[in-house]
Amino acid sequence: MADKAQIDQLIKKLSERMGTPEGEIRSAVGKSSYAPLLSKLPSDKARQMEEILGDEDKAREFLNSPQAKAIIKRIMG
Repeated sequence: MADKAQIDQLIKKLSERMGTPEGEIRSAVGKSSYAPLLSKLPSDKARQMEEILGDEDKAREFLNSPQAKAIIKRIMG
């Protein structure tokens, strides 16, 4: 499980890479309202992420996949 410092670092990196203010990312996460963030993705990728985020089991499976872990590790530096 990520601690607060890791989450803060991840949000900062996402903010930089997406060109989205950190506050907008934190707000979306806090409200579980990802539509504003997903709207910045290509429509097919946004649909895939909506499906994953809408299902707790799929989200857990996605986050525990080697690919997601590699992406998170790359983002975290």
